[in-house]
Amino acid sequence: MNILLSCFFPTTVVLVDDNLSFIDAVTGMLPSSGIVLKAFTDPCEALSYINDVSNVNRLDYSDLTRGGEEGTSDWNSVLLNINCLHREIYSFDRFSRISAIVVDYSMPSMKGVELCSAVNDKSIQKVLLTGVADEKIAIDAFNCGRINRFIKKGGDNLEAEIVENIDKSVCQYFKIHTDDISKHLSIHDQTHLKDPVFANFFFNNCLNNEYVEYYMLDTFGGYLFLSSDGRPSFLSVLTEHEISRIVNIGIESGEISRTVLEGLESREYILVSHSRTGQLPPISEWGSYMKPARRLEGYQTYYFAFSGAESLDLDFDNIKSFDRFKKISGI
Repeated sequence: MNILLSCFFPTTVVLVDDNLSFIDAVTGMLPSSGIVLKAFTDPCEALSYINDVSNVNRLDYSDLTRGGEEGTSDWNSVLLNINCLHREIYSFDRFSRISAIVVDYSMPSMKGVELCSAVNDKSIQKVLLTGVADEKIAIDAFNCGRINRFIKKGGDNLEAEIVENIDKSVCQYFKIHTDDISKHLSIHDQTHLKDPVFANFFFNNCLNNEYVEYYMLDTFGGYLFLSSDGRPSFLSVLTEHEISRIVNIGIESGEISRTVLEGLESREYILVSHSRTGQLPPISEWGSYMKPARRLEGYQTYYFAFSGAESLDLDFDNIKSFDRFKKISGI
Protein backbone atom coordinates (compact mmCIF):
# COMPACT_ATOMS: atom_id res chain seq x y z
CA MET A 1 0.00 0.00 0.00
CA ASN A 2 1.80 3.10 -1.25
CA ILE A 3 0.96 5.58 1.49
CA LEU A 4 4.09 7.56 2.28
CA LEU A 5 4.46 7.73 6.04
CA SER A 6 6.91 9.54 8.28
CA CYS A 7 8.03 6.16 9.63
CA PHE A 8 7.31 2.46 9.25
CA PHE A 9 8.74 -0.69 10.81
CA PRO A 10 7.68 -4.33 11.30
CA THR A 11 5.01 -4.74 13.97
CA THR A 12 3.01 -7.56 15.51
CA VAL A 13 -0.29 -8.73 14.03
CA VAL A 14 -2.57 -10.93 16.15
CA LEU A 15 -4.68 -13.62 14.47
CA VAL A 16 -7.53 -15.17 16.46
CA ASP A 17 -9.45 -18.17 15.14
CA ASP A 18 -10.49 -21.40 16.84
CA ASN A 19 -9.63 -23.34 13.65
CA LEU A 20 -5.92 -24.24 13.83
CA SER A 21 -5.84 -25.36 10.17
CA PHE A 22 -7.08 -21.95 9.10
CA ILE A 23 -4.40 -20.23 11.20
CA ASP A 24 -1.74 -22.39 9.57
CA ALA A 25 -3.06 -21.51 6.09
CA VAL A 26 -2.98 -17.75 6.79
CA THR A 27 0.44 -17.98 8.40
CA GLY A 28 1.82 -19.54 5.25
CA MET A 29 0.53 -16.61 3.18
CA LEU A 30 1.98 -13.78 5.25
CA PRO A 31 5.33 -12.24 4.29
CA SER A 32 7.84 -12.96 7.06
CA SER A 33 9.93 -9.91 6.13
CA GLY A 34 7.65 -7.31 7.67
CA ILE A 35 5.25 -8.93 10.13
CA VAL A 36 5.46 -10.68 13.47
CA LEU A 37 2.42 -12.97 13.62
CA LYS A 38 0.99 -13.99 16.98
CA ALA A 39 -1.79 -16.57 16.63
CA PHE A 40 -4.38 -17.70 19.18
CA THR A 41 -7.20 -20.25 19.15
CA ASP A 42 -8.53 -18.98 22.51
CA PRO A 43 -10.08 -15.48 22.21
CA CYS A 44 -9.89 -14.82 25.96
CA GLU A 45 -6.16 -15.57 25.97
CA ALA A 46 -5.73 -13.37 22.88
CA LEU A 47 -7.56 -10.42 24.44
CA SER A 48 -5.47 -10.64 27.59
CA TYR A 49 -2.28 -10.66 25.51
CA ILE A 50 -3.37 -7.71 23.35
CA ASN A 51 -4.27 -5.48 26.29
CA ASP A 52 -1.24 -6.47 28.37
CA VAL A 53 1.14 -5.63 25.53
CA SER A 54 -0.58 -2.43 24.41
CA ASN A 55 -0.81 -1.11 27.97
CA VAL A 56 2.99 -1.12 28.37
CA ASN A 57 4.19 -0.83 24.76
CA ARG A 58 2.00 1.64 22.91
CA LEU A 59 3.22 3.68 19.96
CA ASP A 60 2.92 7.40 20.72
CA TYR A 61 4.48 10.22 18.73
CA SER A 62 2.29 12.95 20.19
CA ASP A 63 5.33 14.64 21.75
CA LEU A 64 7.08 15.07 18.40
CA THR A 65 5.21 18.08 17.09
CA ARG A 66 4.50 21.54 18.41
CA GLY A 67 3.00 24.50 16.60
CA GLY A 68 5.05 27.53 15.65
CA GLU A 69 6.14 29.80 12.84
CA GLU A 70 9.17 28.94 10.75
CA GLY A 71 12.29 30.47 12.26
CA THR A 72 10.92 30.47 15.81
CA SER A 73 11.98 28.28 18.73
CA ASP A 74 8.76 26.24 18.40
CA TRP A 75 9.51 25.54 14.73
CA ASN A 76 13.04 24.54 15.63
CA SER A 77 11.65 22.13 18.21
CA VAL A 78 9.60 20.50 15.46
CA LEU A 79 12.71 20.03 13.32
CA LEU A 80 14.64 18.52 16.20
CA ASN A 81 11.81 16.26 17.31
CA ILE A 82 11.16 14.88 13.83
CA ASN A 83 14.85 14.12 13.71
CA CYS A 84 14.20 11.88 16.75
CA LEU A 85 11.70 9.63 14.96
CA HIS A 86 14.50 7.18 14.30
CA ARG A 87 15.13 6.64 18.03
CA GLU A 88 12.94 3.56 17.61
CA ILE A 89 15.89 1.75 16.01
CA TYR A 90 17.60 1.36 19.38
CA SER A 91 14.77 -0.67 20.94
CA PHE A 92 13.39 -4.13 20.23
CA ASP A 93 10.04 -2.91 21.61
CA ARG A 94 8.97 -1.54 18.24
CA PHE A 95 8.60 -5.01 16.78
CA SER A 96 6.33 -6.14 19.64
CA ARG A 97 3.84 -3.32 19.20
CA ILE A 98 0.47 -4.62 18.03
CA SER A 99 -0.75 -2.75 14.96
CA ALA A 100 -3.63 -4.98 13.83
CA ILE A 101 -5.75 -7.94 14.84
CA VAL A 102 -7.66 -10.35 12.61
CA VAL A 103 -10.50 -12.05 14.48
CA ASP A 104 -13.05 -14.69 13.56
CA TYR A 105 -16.61 -13.61 14.35
CA SER A 106 -17.91 -16.97 15.54
CA MET A 107 -15.92 -18.56 18.38
CA PRO A 108 -17.28 -20.62 21.27
CA SER A 109 -16.14 -18.59 24.29
CA MET A 110 -16.27 -15.04 22.86
CA LYS A 111 -17.65 -13.50 19.69
CA GLY A 112 -15.20 -11.59 17.51
CA VAL A 113 -17.03 -8.26 17.84
CA GLU A 114 -16.97 -8.63 21.63
CA LEU A 115 -13.21 -9.17 21.56
CA CYS A 116 -12.65 -6.16 19.28
CA SER A 117 -14.78 -3.95 21.51
CA ALA A 118 -12.70 -4.91 24.55
CA VAL A 119 -9.34 -3.89 23.04
CA ASN A 120 -8.00 -0.96 25.05
CA ASP A 121 -5.77 0.65 22.42
CA LYS A 122 -8.21 2.18 19.94
CA SER A 123 -5.50 2.75 17.33
CA ILE A 124 -5.05 -1.01 16.86
CA GLN A 125 -6.81 -1.88 13.60
CA LYS A 126 -9.44 -4.60 13.83
CA VAL A 127 -10.37 -6.92 10.97
CA LEU A 128 -13.36 -9.22 11.48
CA LEU A 129 -13.80 -12.52 9.63
CA THR A 130 -17.49 -13.26 9.07
CA GLY A 131 -19.80 -15.85 7.55
CA VAL A 132 -22.67 -14.90 5.24
CA ALA A 133 -25.15 -14.96 8.12
CA ASP A 134 -23.00 -12.58 10.15
CA GLU A 135 -22.59 -9.88 7.47
CA LYS A 136 -25.25 -7.52 8.88
CA ILE A 137 -23.67 -7.77 12.33
CA ALA A 138 -20.29 -6.93 10.79
CA ILE A 139 -21.71 -3.92 8.95
CA ASP A 140 -23.32 -2.64 12.15
CA ALA A 141 -20.05 -3.16 14.06
CA PHE A 142 -18.16 -1.24 11.34
CA ASN A 143 -20.64 1.64 11.37
CA CYS A 144 -20.36 1.86 15.15
CA GLY A 145 -16.57 1.93 15.01
CA ARG A 146 -16.12 -1.37 16.84
CA ILE A 147 -14.17 -2.82 13.90
CA ASN A 148 -12.24 -1.18 11.05
CA ARG A 149 -12.68 -3.80 8.32
CA PHE A 150 -14.46 -7.08 7.72
CA ILE A 151 -13.89 -9.97 5.32
CA LYS A 152 -16.42 -12.61 4.35
CA LYS A 153 -15.20 -16.16 4.80
CA GLY A 154 -15.75 -18.67 2.03
CA GLY A 155 -14.25 -16.74 -0.88
CA ASP A 156 -11.77 -18.31 -3.29
CA ASN A 157 -9.03 -15.82 -2.35
CA LEU A 158 -9.67 -15.51 1.38
CA GLU A 159 -6.04 -15.79 2.48
CA ALA A 160 -4.98 -13.21 -0.11
CA GLU A 161 -7.76 -10.88 1.07
CA ILE A 162 -6.54 -11.26 4.63
CA VAL A 163 -2.97 -10.41 3.64
CA GLU A 164 -4.18 -7.34 1.71
CA ASN A 165 -6.30 -6.13 4.62
CA ILE A 166 -3.47 -6.66 7.09
CA ASP A 167 -1.21 -4.55 4.87
CA LYS A 168 -3.78 -1.74 4.74
CA SER A 169 -4.47 -1.99 8.47
CA VAL A 170 -0.81 -1.76 9.46
CA CYS A 171 -0.36 1.32 7.24
CA GLN A 172 -3.46 2.89 8.80
CA TYR A 173 -2.05 2.23 12.28
CA PHE A 174 1.10 4.17 11.43
CA LYS A 175 -0.91 6.89 9.69
CA ILE A 176 -2.95 7.45 12.85
CA HIS A 177 0.16 7.86 14.97
CA THR A 178 2.07 10.09 12.55
CA ASP A 179 -0.82 12.12 11.11
CA ASP A 180 -0.05 15.15 13.29
CA ILE A 181 3.43 15.29 11.80
CA SER A 182 2.07 15.17 8.25
CA LYS A 183 -0.53 17.88 8.96
CA HIS A 184 2.05 20.14 10.59
CA LEU A 185 4.47 19.83 7.69
CA SER A 186 1.72 20.47 5.14
CA ILE A 187 0.84 23.74 6.88
CA HIS A 188 4.42 24.85 6.31
CA ASP A 189 4.39 23.80 2.62
CA GLN A 190 6.56 20.71 3.16
CA THR A 191 4.43 18.68 0.77
CA HIS A 192 6.58 15.65 -0.04
CA LEU A 193 4.45 13.40 2.23
CA LYS A 194 1.38 14.19 0.12
CA ASP A 195 3.10 14.36 -3.26
CA PRO A 196 2.13 11.31 -5.41
CA VAL A 197 5.18 11.82 -7.61
CA PHE A 198 7.46 11.68 -4.58
CA ALA A 199 5.58 8.66 -3.20
CA ASN A 200 5.93 6.80 -6.50
CA PHE A 201 9.65 7.59 -6.58
CA PHE A 202 9.99 6.53 -2.94
CA PHE A 203 8.40 3.11 -3.32
CA ASN A 204 9.75 2.27 -6.77
CA ASN A 205 13.27 3.69 -6.54
CA CYS A 206 14.15 3.70 -2.85
CA LEU A 207 12.41 0.81 -1.15
CA ASN A 208 13.03 -2.77 -2.17
CA ASN A 209 12.88 -6.20 -0.57
CA GLU A 210 16.13 -5.43 1.20
CA TYR A 211 14.61 -2.77 3.48
CA VAL A 212 11.92 -3.49 6.09
CA GLU A 213 11.71 -0.12 7.87
CA TYR A 214 12.13 3.59 7.19
CA TYR A 215 12.17 6.84 9.18
CA MET A 216 11.93 10.47 8.10
CA LEU A 217 15.06 12.24 9.35
CA ASP A 218 14.19 15.81 8.38
CA THR A 219 11.25 17.83 7.08
CA PHE A 220 12.51 18.00 3.50
CA GLY A 221 12.24 14.33 2.63
CA GLY A 222 15.44 12.77 3.97
CA TYR A 223 14.86 9.16 5.03
CA LEU A 224 16.75 6.46 6.89
CA PHE A 225 16.24 2.90 5.62
CA LEU A 226 17.13 -0.25 7.55
CA SER A 227 17.47 -3.74 6.15
CA SER A 228 16.30 -6.70 8.22
CA ASP A 229 19.86 -7.18 9.51
CA GLY A 230 20.07 -3.51 10.59
CA ARG A 231 22.20 -2.19 7.74
CA PRO A 232 21.39 1.52 7.17
CA SER A 233 21.03 3.56 4.00
CA PHE A 234 20.24 7.25 3.61
CA LEU A 235 18.09 9.11 1.08
CA SER A 236 18.90 12.83 1.23
CA VAL A 237 16.38 15.18 -0.37
CA LEU A 238 16.48 18.96 -0.65
CA THR A 239 14.06 21.38 -2.30
CA GLU A 240 14.95 24.48 -4.31
CA HIS A 241 14.08 26.61 -1.29
CA GLU A 242 16.32 24.64 1.04
CA ILE A 243 19.30 24.63 -1.31
CA SER A 244 18.97 28.40 -1.73
CA ARG A 245 18.89 28.78 2.04
CA ILE A 246 22.07 26.69 2.40
CA VAL A 247 23.81 28.72 -0.34
CA ASN A 248 22.91 31.96 1.45
CA ILE A 249 24.27 30.61 4.74
CA GLY A 250 27.53 29.71 3.04
CA ILE A 251 27.87 33.07 1.25
CA GLU A 252 27.07 35.10 4.37
CA SER A 253 29.67 33.17 6.36
CA GLY A 254 32.43 33.95 3.87
CA GLU A 255 33.79 30.44 4.45
CA ILE A 256 32.23 28.56 1.54
CA SER A 257 34.68 27.46 -1.15
CA ARG A 258 34.16 28.36 -4.81
CA THR A 259 33.91 24.67 -5.77
CA VAL A 260 31.17 23.98 -3.21
CA LEU A 261 29.30 27.16 -4.10
CA GLU A 262 29.33 26.36 -7.82
CA GLY A 263 28.21 22.78 -7.16
CA LEU A 264 25.26 23.93 -5.08
CA GLU A 265 24.24 26.81 -7.33
CA SER A 266 24.29 24.57 -10.41
CA ARG A 267 22.20 21.99 -8.50
CA GLU A 268 24.60 19.32 -9.71
CA TYR A 269 25.52 18.57 -6.09
CA ILE A 270 23.78 18.72 -2.72
CA LEU A 271 24.97 18.53 0.87
CA VAL A 272 24.35 15.04 2.24
CA SER A 273 24.57 14.90 6.02
CA HIS A 274 22.53 13.86 9.01
CA SER A 275 22.97 15.12 12.55
CA ARG A 276 21.00 14.02 15.59
CA THR A 277 20.92 17.69 16.62
CA GLY A 278 19.59 18.82 13.25
CA GLN A 279 22.62 21.03 12.60
CA LEU A 280 24.52 21.49 9.34
CA PRO A 281 28.19 20.47 9.37
CA PRO A 282 30.84 23.23 9.67
CA ILE A 283 30.88 25.28 6.46
CA SER A 284 34.61 24.78 6.05
CA GLU A 285 33.95 21.01 5.79
CA TRP A 286 31.05 21.12 3.31
CA GLY A 287 33.25 19.81 0.51
CA SER A 288 33.39 16.43 2.26
CA TYR A 289 29.59 16.20 2.28
CA MET A 290 28.92 17.01 -1.38
CA LYS A 291 27.33 14.27 -3.51
CA PRO A 292 26.06 14.29 -7.10
CA ALA A 293 22.37 15.16 -7.17
CA ARG A 294 19.50 13.90 -9.29
CA ARG A 295 16.38 15.91 -9.98
CA LEU A 296 12.72 14.98 -9.42
CA GLU A 297 9.78 17.16 -10.51
CA GLY A 298 6.65 16.85 -8.38
CA TYR A 299 4.63 19.40 -6.45
CA GLN A 300 8.07 20.91 -5.89
CA THR A 301 11.45 20.38 -7.49
CA TYR A 302 13.44 17.89 -5.42
CA TYR A 303 17.16 17.13 -5.57
CA PHE A 304 18.21 13.81 -4.09
CA ALA A 305 21.19 11.56 -3.48
CA PHE A 306 21.69 8.14 -1.89
CA SER A 307 24.45 7.36 0.56
CA GLY A 308 25.46 4.78 3.12
CA ALA A 309 26.34 4.76 6.78
CA GLU A 310 29.12 7.32 6.33
CA SER A 311 26.58 10.15 6.10
CA LEU A 312 24.54 9.15 9.15
CA ASP A 313 25.00 10.29 12.73
CA LEU A 314 23.74 7.10 14.40
CA ASP A 315 24.78 4.91 17.30
CA PHE A 316 25.49 1.93 15.04
CA ASP A 317 26.52 -0.39 17.88
CA ASN A 318 23.09 -0.11 19.48
CA ILE A 319 20.81 -0.57 16.46
CA LYS A 320 18.38 -3.42 17.18
CA SER A 321 17.66 -5.25 13.93
CA PHE A 322 14.56 -7.17 12.93
CA ASP A 323 16.59 -10.31 12.26
CA ARG A 324 18.08 -10.15 15.74
CA PHE A 325 14.63 -9.68 17.29
CA LYS A 326 13.29 -12.74 15.47
CA LYS A 327 16.27 -14.79 16.58
CA ILE A 328 15.98 -13.95 20.28
CA SER A 329 12.20 -14.32 20.12
CA GLY A 330 12.42 -17.74 18.46
CA ILE A 331 10.35 -16.63 15.47
